[in-house]
Amino acid sequence: MTMPNAFGPIAKQPAEGGTPPTAAPRIESDRTPAALTRPVVFLGPLPPPHNGFSASNQRMLDRIRERAPVEVLDVAKRASGRAAGLKALANRARQLWRLGRLIVKERPHTLYLGLSGGFGQLLDAPFVALANLSGMAIYFHHHSFAYINRPTWYTRLIMRCAPRGRHLVLCDMMGAELSRIYGLPTANVQVLSNLSLIDLPDASAPVAAPPEAAAEAIRVGFLSNITAAKGIFTFFEVVRLAQEIGMPVCARIAGPVAPDIRARFDAELARTPCVRYLGPVHGAQKEAFFRDLDALLFPTTYHNEAAPLILLEAQSHGVPVIANDRGCIGSMIDDCNGVLVPRDADFAEYAIAWLRKLMSPDGNADARRAALLSHFQAQRQRAEAVLDRTIAAISAHKANSNATHNA
Repeated sequence: MTMPNAFGPIAKQPAEGGTPPTAAPRIESDRTPAALTRPVVFLGPLPPPHNGFSASNQRMLDRIRERAPVEVLDVAKRASGRAAGLKALANRARQLWRLGRLIVKERPHTLYLGLSGGFGQLLDAPFVALANLSGMAIYFHHHSFAYINRPTWYTRLIMRCAPRGRHLVLCDMMGAELSRIYGLPTANVQVLSNLSLIDLPDASAPVAAPPEAAAEAIRVGFLSNITAAKGIFTFFEVVRLAQEIGMPVCARIAGPVAPDIRARFDAELARTPCVRYLGPVHGAQKEAFFRDLDALLFPTTYHNEAAPLILLEAQSHGVPVIANDRGCIGSMIDDCNGVLVPRDADFAEYAIAWLRKLMSPDGNADARRAALLSHFQAQRQRAEAVLDRTIAAISAHKANSNATHNA
């Protein structure tokens, strides 16, 4: 099912390989003269801590700032220890007070909300209710399948706080399920792929040659928060099975290890040949990680998996992905850019069968990577067009002139 474009027709796209649309000049400050426009209120957690949700929020904030003044209500949880919950609640109270003052003094026209995935929606709800009562347009940006896989009363509550709110979703299936479960008008649902929200690799960075010891090996990688649900132990299983049947597979693992699996992770690492753990990687280290891979394995079984940015980042480097079908992952992988492992199928079986193809004598790694990059760039260009229209609708007061009817 393809969700309709709720915010107007998408602008005609340039032909593949053409010049993409030029972005509007960036506004350096959150505040611009009142004559320009009334502000947008941005509500959601921003980095740190760094995760897919906060990263997407940061990129949306950056894009909105290019077009409009923004007032930021950052609700990230940064404290630790026993007082962490109280500090988070105190911050929410301060930000809600700020929103009330902004409504009185600045008359913001739009609330953009990076919606929480769990009970945090109860803390989001007062902001939504206040914004709706003041006549603001409201954009919910959905990043989780938690309340799709298990519908909740508090999600129904927050939806009712803004019955005419607009909903940004990560794929057609997510939008269709949200509409079905929570009775959202399909006209108010817009697919906004994470393709438009990832950082592209530095084209000027040198391409490093693979290490000599692994020059003839198939190089596979795992990059994520390292937990059992994200599939790290299935990853070890694939690497060992491949090696046992004579495939020259070497592996790189990156990301923070969850404390509850640390002992088991260390034991698996010690008994699996030709595997190196790099720890968390960012920036140039992450780019080097991808440049040294032939494939990224993502055997996630995480129940609430949505649309992992790491899969798109791999594809942006020309690295194919082998991943389990969860959430929106089915919309992110096709025959050109990897292998989608069906639900309840044997991940190792699919992964090893695909890795065998990399060893075929007629395989051309450079040609495969070039084809994947071309495919990715075409998809990225289409996603950018959707993002540009969505940001324009969020940012421009005229685009939200009917917001006063939301109350």
